[in-house]
Amino acid sequence: MSSRPVVTRFAPSPTGYLHIGGGRTALFNYLFARHFGGKFLLRIEDTDAERHDEEAAKAIIKGMEWLGVQHDGEIVRQSSRKARHAEVAHELLKQGKAFKCYCSKEELEALRAEAEKNKVPFRYPRSLVEKYCAPDFTPPEGVEPVVRIRTDEEGSTGWDDQVQGRIDFPNKDVDDFIILRADGSPTYLLAVVVDDHDMEISHVIRGSDHISNTPRQIQIYRAMGWTPPEFGHIPLIHGPDGQKLSKRHGATGVEQYEALGYLPEAMRNYLCRLSWSHGNDEIFSTEQAIEWFGLDGCSKGASCFDFDKLKDLNAHYIKECDKTRIRELGIRLYPELAPFAEKLDLAVDMLKPRAKTMGEYRDAAYFIWAPRPIDLEEKAAKNVQSEQQKQTMTDVIALLEAYAGAWTAEALEPVLVKMTEDKGIKLGQLAQPLRAALTGSNASPGIYEVLWVLGKDECIARLQDALAGKNSVKAAAIKEEKPAPKDKGKQEKGTKPAAAAADQADFTKLDIKVGLLTKTWHHPESEKLWCEEIDVGEAQPRQVCSGLRAFYSAEQFKPGRKVLVVCNLKPAKMGGVESAGMVLCAANAEHTQVELLEVPDGAQVGERVFISGVEGEPLPPNQVAKKSILPKVIADLKTSATREATWQGKVIVTSAGPITSPSMADCPIG
Repeated sequence: MSSRPVVTRFAPSPTGYLHIGGGRTALFNYLFARHFGGKFLLRIEDTDAERHDEEAAKAIIKGMEWLGVQHDGEIVRQSSRKARHAEVAHELLKQGKAFKCYCSKEELEALRAEAEKNKVPFRYPRSLVEKYCAPDFTPPEGVEPVVRIRTDEEGSTGWDDQVQGRIDFPNKDVDDFIILRADGSPTYLLAVVVDDHDMEISHVIRGSDHISNTPRQIQIYRAMGWTPPEFGHIPLIHGPDGQKLSKRHGATGVEQYEALGYLPEAMRNYLCRLSWSHGNDEIFSTEQAIEWFGLDGCSKGASCFDFDKLKDLNAHYIKECDKTRIRELGIRLYPELAPFAEKLDLAVDMLKPRAKTMGEYRDAAYFIWAPRPIDLEEKAAKNVQSEQQKQTMTDVIALLEAYAGAWTAEALEPVLVKMTEDKGIKLGQLAQPLRAALTGSNASPGIYEVLWVLGKDECIARLQDALAGKNSVKAAAIKEEKPAPKDKGKQEKGTKPAAAAADQADFTKLDIKVGLLTKTWHHPESEKLWCEEIDVGEAQPRQVCSGLRAFYSAEQFKPGRKVLVVCNLKPAKMGGVESAGMVLCAANAEHTQVELLEVPDGAQVGERVFISGVEGEPLPPNQVAKKSILPKVIADLKTSATREATWQGKVIVTSAGPITSPSMADCPIG
């Protein structure tokens, strides 16, 4: 570590937007400077007049502001320092460490062609250096020379890279490169060295595509007698196909992600994890990143930009937002939400678990902001067409018009349940037409919560619209089929599931994961069952039915709660609804008390629980019959005297600690 005060910089060229790689470079420089209590500076490298785009410069600055990477001091414009760059070039000329070159473009092309013909690297001939530096040389008339630096011919130029380790270049491969063009403008190689020196940059942290520039820049430092900064070259970012990240992979500009509904703290967190790590930590605040950051945590190999992981991380930060911030974010991106701010606040806890981006948040809130008559999805439209469905909607309109009680989900539920009893219909026969008419979809938050959020008058009006046939029908969206990744958890067509090892512990044959409730609703046919959608880190949430309705209210069993899920059971029908998994709970022997197992803070959604010293891969997804392995495992599952979940007396843990029961000790788990 250098003894100089830490000063880093981000120095983009204003030729386009702030791309993902540039955003990560800026972030790493920012974190490094803040970690050591130093300065983080911003320099716009705008000396290339032909490629300079002032709108691009503004976009880069705006992108950094959105990302939350705040620079210190004034922005340095490289173009304003041309005189200083020329001054250094002329100083090198004065010292004999640079020379004026009068070669024409055609001469240089011929020399390069000759080198290519002889299959040797091109290097500016020393004979020309001697010619132009001879005391009796007479410059040709009408030719403006360029200025080239005289690089060392012998030995090598190297440095101890803070990320890549020791790097050396043979000096024979370092050309006498141009530092000042014929029009007097500096080249990048000169300007960047002069600016870094004058700005007292202590550490240059940049992409590994700049490694080849470094020996040339070190030659300038040596020629001027300056101390070079420490260099750290971070690996490039690749797309999912292993190629350098580009537009063909999707959005690559930081500002594009703002428009797509990503939160800056999610992007910061994700970019931190591209080629840098702190143990197994995946989710952490910017303050923690500043505390932990160092170049010794960077990897040498390229990182892969995983759009799905970014989206999952964004979902976490959306859930962390308070209602004021998420409302303001939504309205800024989608002004049409502004008139519905109050209702959005009411629904915030229903909407957050259903969204991984702010665009999905807007879509989840469609039932709130949709203009009347609302559009119905094709499947939902089928639930408002039969005579029975129309009669149900007519009865609900009459009930709501006469209702004078409190307008809350808790107050409305028993009123509507009583109506089903009086009419001799099932809850599903009530909920289906109501959900379709009120939300336009068959999937929504709980129907009582929807009624509460929309308000009495709006609910009645939407039901009347549906009865009158005023709704348009939206065609179902065509989903792009993505090829499933080939992994050990998925069997090839025509093959049998992978067999477990003969001595493998039964517990490890089950795929028990941390899940997150993203949607819950009453089973349409059973008073005992909850239906839930659970995110277990797969492409889509799993739908599971659980016999917990007698033990958990809607307030207790709501989206946002973490649970433990067995994920490789064969799907089975429960009361006519398919259930693809099982939520684990502790229960007393009489089954009169049941508690959901508690997942420790910090455990990641989708991670598999484990027992130290008990190893084995789970059987493939959706392959385990409930009557085979499951009973063998459950027979040995119980809570300990200290309420920890155990199997055969061994504690079941996550990366963040053990699974526990809130209050039940020495009880079975099932």
